[in-house]
Formats: sequence, C-alpha cells, structure tokens
Amino acid sequence: MPNALVTGTSSGIGEACVARLAERGWTVYAGVRRADDGDRVKAQYQGDVRPVILDVTKSDDIARVVAEIAREAGDRGLQGLVNNAGVGVGGPVEYVTEADWRWVFDVNLFAVVELTRAAIPMLRTGHGRIVHIGSVGGRLASPGLAPYSASKHAIEALAEAQRHEFARSGTPIRVALIEPGEVKTAIWDKADTTADEIERSLDDVGRKRYQWLLDESRGFIDEGRAKGVPPATVADAVEHALTAVRPKARYLVGPDAKLAGHVLTRLPDRLRDALVRMGSMRWEKRGRNLSRPHP
Repeated sequence: MPNALVTGTSSGIGEACVARLAERGWTVYAGVRRADDGDRVKAQYQGDVRPVILDVTKSDDIARVVAEIAREAGDRGLQGLVNNAGVGVGGPVEYVTEADWRWVFDVNLFAVVELTRAAIPMLRTGHGRIVHIGSVGGRLASPGLAPYSASKHAIEALAEAQRHEFARSGTPIRVALIEPGEVKTAIWDKADTTADEIERSLDDVGRKRYQWLLDESRGFIDEGRAKGVPPATVADAVEHALTAVRPKARYLVGPDAKLAGHVLTRLPDRLRDALVRMGSMRWEKRGRNLSRPHP
C-alpha cells in the first residue's frame, strides 16, 4: 500500500486529495494545524487516513512528522509528498507590509523547501514523487496579487530545478507542478475579509488611487466563487502526477488556467499586458456592481 504526506488538508484542495488517495487505497498522512480538523477529516473519509499535526512554518513540527512517518513506513519509504499548504496575500505593492511579504514566502516557499528537504531520504527510499501545488499566478501576475504570484513564481523555479537535479543525479524521485486557476474553496470567503482589510489599511490617498484595484479584487473574488472548478478536479491532477507511468511536469487545471498558460503567457508583452488590463477592467466592473462595504 503506497503512502503520502499531504499538507493543508483541513479544507479545499488538500482535503480533496486526502479523499481521493484514501479511496484509492493509499495511506494518507493528512497534515492539519488543529486536532479537531484532523478528527473531522479522518471521520469523513473511508480508508487509511492518519491526521498529523503539522504547521509547515514550524521546524519542530516538520521534524516530528517526518520522523513519525519514517518509523511507521520503515523500508517502504514515502511514495508521495503533496505540498499544498499555502496562503494568499494581496494589495497594492506600495502598501503591502514587509511582514506580509515575509509571511507569504515563509508559508508558500520556505516551508515547502524545508519539508521537502526533510522528506527526500524517505522519498528516495520509496521511489516517491513530489507534487507542488502552485498556481497559474506563478506564470501570470495580476495587479494586486504581487506577493502571492511572486511566491508561486518561486515554486515554479523550485519544481523545475528539482526535476533536473533528481534526473541528473540518478535519484528516483519525480517532481510535478500543479497550476490551478480559480477553484471553489473556502478561500473565497476568506478573501472577502481580506479585501475589506486591504481597504481599511489604505489611507485616503491610497483609497482614491487604488479604488479600481479594490473593485477589481471584489470582482475577482465573486467570479472565483461562482466559476471555479471543484477541488476534486485538482485532486484528479494530483492523482495522475502520483500514479501515472509518465506523469506531466506541469498540470494546468481549469479553463482560466489553460487559457492563461497556453495562450496569454506565449504572447508578446505588449499584447499580453493589454489583455491583462482588459481582464482587470472586467473584474473591476463586476466588483463595482457589488455592494461595497465601507471601511
């Protein structure tokens, strides 16, 4: 029976991955930050689901979980590591604080690097695979999402470099990058609060200068909630990356991701910029048609 460690499994994509892999007969170590989330996930899905308390920003948690899995897996090693845990930070670049920049990189990049490095010995033993959950935002940065997109650009570089390093060194670990677009998860409900917090963080000049961006953010959130693909669609790609004889290096998930990844990113910069502005204005119009809360 293969086994996998999946991070960020209390909701959304991570929870969908637990459900899919457990159904397929995997032993799934489901990383959660709270015990009650682990109990709920274990009770909700059939199969061998083993919750582990894992805050990916805490080195002690990483060391403890990796040691625990190593003891249980023994000579089998680890067949899958799904780096899903992540956070989103947005706002105008000139107003996003240094603390917020560091926080998004701590979670979305540095924690991924630390956990992956710690798990490599088990993955090497188990001829395992690493699946990084990136974003189409790692290929195409929209206004207001610079910190998040920058962290996902970094994950693109990490996945590509690892792929070459393992192949050239004869290490039997494969690496895949999942790049979803809009996905129907609880992140959109959290994003409503984030948009309000961004507006409250701006001074009067900032609100006047960036009102279009606030409207755009709310329009983007509203569209994502309505049109995003189900998390199970992302789990499909994760399962393929973990089990296929010839897994892809990259998986674009969702119609918006495929449009951006296959078309927009291949265009000349001027045309690409024009189309990004058109999309931004479309979200702005959608956002203006929503009732806008006051800070």
